[in-house]
Amino acid sequence: MRPAGYNRPGRPSSSASSVASSVRTNDTFDAILSSPTSSRTSFDSWNSSPRRVEYGWQRPAPIKQYRRRRETGELFAALPEEVLGLILDELKKLHLNPGSTSCATCMMRDMCSIAVSARKLWKVARVALYEDIQLVGSDSPVQRKRYKLNFGSRLVLLRRTLRSNPELAAIVRSLKAPAIPQGVPLDLYQNLVASVIMACPNFERLIGFHQNHDYSFNRLFHALSTRRKLVEMHWTLEPSQFQRKRRLSNAAALLNSENPNYKEAPGDLLPQQSEDFLELHTDWEHLETLSIHCLPGATLTPVSLIPDIVSRLPALQNLHLSHLPFTAFNDANLLSLPSLQTLTLSHLPGVSSEGLSSFVRRPSSRSIKKLTLQHMDVDSLPALSQILSNLTALESFALVQNCTPLMPPNEMIWLFPYLASPSVRKLHWDITSQKSCASMADSVLARSIAANGFPSLRILRTPNDPEGIFQALCKPMESIEAANDQFRGLISRCTSRPSPPATPTTPSTPKTPTKTPSFGLNFPMEDQLFPSKVSTNLSQSRLAAQSRLEAARQTPRFTVNVTGEDGSVVENYGIAGFIGQVESKIRYCVTPDEGATDENGGLVDISDVLSDGGENLKVEGREGCTGRWNTYSGNVVDKKDRERWFHTERGRWRPVALP
Repeated sequence: MRPAGYNRPGRPSSSASSVASSVRTNDTFDAILSSPTSSRTSFDSWNSSPRRVEYGWQRPAPIKQYRRRRETGELFAALPEEVLGLILDELKKLHLNPGSTSCATCMMRDMCSIAVSARKLWKVARVALYEDIQLVGSDSPVQRKRYKLNFGSRLVLLRRTLRSNPELAAIVRSLKAPAIPQGVPLDLYQNLVASVIMACPNFERLIGFHQNHDYSFNRLFHALSTRRKLVEMHWTLEPSQFQRKRRLSNAAALLNSENPNYKEAPGDLLPQQSEDFLELHTDWEHLETLSIHCLPGATLTPVSLIPDIVSRLPALQNLHLSHLPFTAFNDANLLSLPSLQTLTLSHLPGVSSEGLSSFVRRPSSRSIKKLTLQHMDVDSLPALSQILSNLTALESFALVQNCTPLMPPNEMIWLFPYLASPSVRKLHWDITSQKSCASMADSVLARSIAANGFPSLRILRTPNDPEGIFQALCKPMESIEAANDQFRGLISRCTSRPSPPATPTTPSTPKTPTKTPSFGLNFPMEDQLFPSKVSTNLSQSRLAAQSRLEAARQTPRFTVNVTGEDGSVVENYGIAGFIGQVESKIRYCVTPDEGATDENGGLVDISDVLSDGGENLKVEGREGCTGRWNTYSGNVVDKKDRERWFHTERGRWRPVALP
């Protein structure tokens, strides 16, 4: 009996029937071989006849895929604009990062070259070029002669471009205006900058061009008040010419204080001046950073003016107050502040330790991540303990003052850590009163850190550490001092020699700069700042820390004894002499923050924000950029190559932001 599989319809039965039919027709073997069907291979004959899909064999797909050859520029055209924008951002960083030999002018020149290189790059390069405009240094004499302008030729051309192209004007977010040229009236130059700002509907911040406000009408501040998307504003207030005379405080506690700042304050402003200053903040719904600094004799009155200003800024996150008299800001104003992320209080005699303790106990204060107290004269250790324990989101805390915080007379510390914060990652602590030994507050903080009171602490900066108690709690370091610290000490000692007294026959004259450009710039903020109290110099701190480190190397931690065959000691020497704890995660920091100086203790002060930022070429030892770094001719510069890359010498300006 035949199996059932032989009766199944398919290819085998069809082949058998065809062969049988050929045999029955009495064809010869040669005729069968010569037939077209017999000359096919098994796979070809298999595919030539129809078959049912569910039973037939199917050819697999080829393993090697043959891709179409890409046309020129096809892959570049497929890149999204976001990727091209990131590439141009990295190019800007190469030009503007600290240590770069390039400048903002060279960066803008490269952006212009990129914009004309490809149509796809044009849109992205235009955004990178106009989103953050940086005009640094003086204008080119050739450009001023060509357009017959005495000053501000770049600002005039920029204003013409923005007014003729509203699409470009909508891209502008920030502007760095050049410093005021010498011999140019201040109001004319401010009006020119204001006209550029008025052409930018989405303007957010004015950088590096800080001007004083004397409560009179000014087109520059009026233009800024009309920008609804402004996110950053710095006020430097001058005394008003209509301001009343200074008056004494009626508070007995302030009159009995030893601090002269408590005893008298500038007179009040006129009601119309206070109202006009308040109206400038009406349209700033997106303002995130506000800084107010009072020059000597300036004030903000009435006392409710600052709370009214803050109430009109719903998006405010960062607040910096400096040198406000007690008639402008006190404990009641501090308690009225909204929820913030960064708060800086500097030289505010109206704020007390009790006011700070009440402020940090509010639920709305728990959002603060950075708190800086500069010369606030916090005289209570319990107040500092409450600040650190109540601010649960605090990540950076800085305290700089002359007086030492103490415990109340009838209280003692029984358990440590007394000062503790589970969230603080960076701590700046500078008590400048005692230079020879550690103060009581220093000892309490050091014992609190040793008792794991700051488990998240990673950076500790204590400029005044005479006994090295904080350095002993951090990770060991190979070297601490900088390359020029010792030479800086020699220079400071040479320049600190007393000069002979001035007489009518030998009047004291200002120092003549070594380099005077043909068309110089004025930097009016150099000598107008309020005289701040002294902070510890970081360069001296590095030298002291280095000396402690070298002394620790003389007392090794381990002693190695080399014995001979007879068991006698042949040689012994010590190793691993260091200061610190190997298992510690804290880094002992003796370097300033970005934009700060060693003289200010490493913290960014208002003087750093209002400084020239590297734009002033009159500073001795400072060199500008002329585009020479981008030439290809080596020492010998070709004339055409020089004309291609050369530009007017301009300083390498770097922005400085408050912490």
